[in-house]
Amino acid sequence: MPKTSLHMKILLWGWAILLCTLLLTFWFYYGTVSEELTASGRQNTSRLLNYVRWEISHSPVRPGTPQFQNEIKELGSHLDIRITYIKNGKVLADSGVAAERLSQLDDHSNRPEVIAAEAAGTGKNIRYSKTLQTRMLYVAQVMDTQGEFLRLAMPYSVIGERLDKIMLHFTVMLALLAIGSAILLIFVGKRTTSAVKEVSATAQAIGEGDYGKRIRVIPGGEYKLMAESINSMAKKIQGHIRIIEDQRNQLDAMFENMTEGIMVLDPQGKIESVNKSMTELIPDTQNFIGRVPLEVLTRHEIQDSVDKIIKHDSEKDSGSLIVDLADGRSMNITICSYKDYKARRKLILVFHDISEVRRVEKVLRDFVSNASHQLRTPLTSIKGYSETLIDNPPQDRKVLVGFLGTILDNANHMSKVITGMFALARSEYSGKKLRTRPTDLQKCIGLSMTNLRSLAENKNITISHGQIPQVNVTGTNEGLVQIFDNLIENAIKYAPGDTKVNIQAEIDAGYAVIKVVDQGPGIAAADKERIFERFFKLDENAVGHGSSGLGLALCRSLARNFNGDIWVESPVDAATGTGSSFCVKLPVTAEQASESEQDSQQGDYI
Repeated sequence: MPKTSLHMKILLWGWAILLCTLLLTFWFYYGTVSEELTASGRQNTSRLLNYVRWEISHSPVRPGTPQFQNEIKELGSHLDIRITYIKNGKVLADSGVAAERLSQLDDHSNRPEVIAAEAAGTGKNIRYSKTLQTRMLYVAQVMDTQGEFLRLAMPYSVIGERLDKIMLHFTVMLALLAIGSAILLIFVGKRTTSAVKEVSATAQAIGEGDYGKRIRVIPGGEYKLMAESINSMAKKIQGHIRIIEDQRNQLDAMFENMTEGIMVLDPQGKIESVNKSMTELIPDTQNFIGRVPLEVLTRHEIQDSVDKIIKHDSEKDSGSLIVDLADGRSMNITICSYKDYKARRKLILVFHDISEVRRVEKVLRDFVSNASHQLRTPLTSIKGYSETLIDNPPQDRKVLVGFLGTILDNANHMSKVITGMFALARSEYSGKKLRTRPTDLQKCIGLSMTNLRSLAENKNITISHGQIPQVNVTGTNEGLVQIFDNLIENAIKYAPGDTKVNIQAEIDAGYAVIKVVDQGPGIAAADKERIFERFFKLDENAVGHGSSGLGLALCRSLARNFNGDIWVESPVDAATGTGSSFCVKLPVTAEQASESEQDSQQGDYI
């Protein structure tokens, strides 16, 4: 059953009060009219009583005779009233009773009107008459003779009929007023309820986010202020929500598109949310929502910093630390706090991956250390021989030429080291991307063989090659020639005299695999990866061989820039444990090589 609205309750109470007021008015009016009609009837009866008394007193007929009964009966019929003559309680005459029944009537001395008349001279009473079987108005008066009373009675129904008409008219009027007021109240109630429902619906719509909703129907002035207030509130909220949504969208865009990982912690220090970059840095982070950072990061330093900020919020509200994760990455973590709408302290952890920066710093430190080490030995040698030549120049020309040759060799070695460092730095740390293009593989291998033929002839080493496929590979002329120059030069340096350096090439799964095979002493398994590190040399007598320790590192850097790779297979001859095969894998392209002058002028880097 639907619950009655407040307005309907008020209207129903008003309707009930109206009906009660009308009923009370009718009750008062009805009582007053009833009293007035009764008093009027009594007055009329008293006048008739005086008239009948006068008639009886002047009549020659004496009470108690049949003639008196006839006279009383005739007079009652003429006046349309009942006349009773009583003496000492006995009815001597009655206009409403036959003469033969007079003796059967009860003693009337105990009638209220007779008793009142005996006491005061006149008595009145309204009661039901068993004789006439109706309500009657009785008026009695003492006659001149003691113990004799004259009583008149007239039907009370005359007054009752008038009161019944009044009752009927008022009932009809009350019913019409009740129906009319009910219809009016229902109409007003529905209109008011409709207005209240619209106000409620508008407020609910605003609460659910429809800030463009407005109140259109205003049933009365008392609702105008409320409607205007709600409409004004909705307009202001709409403006505020737009600003909040714009700011939220901006924050969401920044939050989700930042390269730094963001982790938000709740007041208990548990993970509340993370952004996309955080899940990329640590893929399992999303699965640890609602848990402490230690469980996903496994670094107690982070958890300690978080706990310290949460417990000592008045002393410290931010922090920063650098940690190394288990996978080798380095993170610079900034911790800052803020308070939510409930004034609860929450934390934001910003993870910045500085692995590359740390790696570059380490490489730089190693580079400077290795470079200083590589340059210190030849520089010391140059300084020593130069000082000897200045302080005590040898007289023998051969000794002088030997000193100068040593100085030149060390200077060449230093030049080669510096040139290699610049080439490697340009390949790895220039911040530029190599502009690769289809490059003729046969041409690049041929140029390298030509460049190193004289060096090979000095050791009586033969450079040979098998069938080189006529294909284009991804790279640059300069880069590929530099790779093959380094590999062939190393093969010539470490191979014994009167041997061969063989170059092989084949196509495998879209890649060209080139092998430079020598008959040198081979490379130990522990050194197969280390030989591609910067400044690593198998032969400690670097100056003697003119090695800078950067050639193979440069080859690996260039090969990987060309989306390829390089590795070594050693030994080649398992029986003797000798020979090395340096393998280079480069992607084969379907495009034709372009060696125009314009491409050469543009260079290999963009």
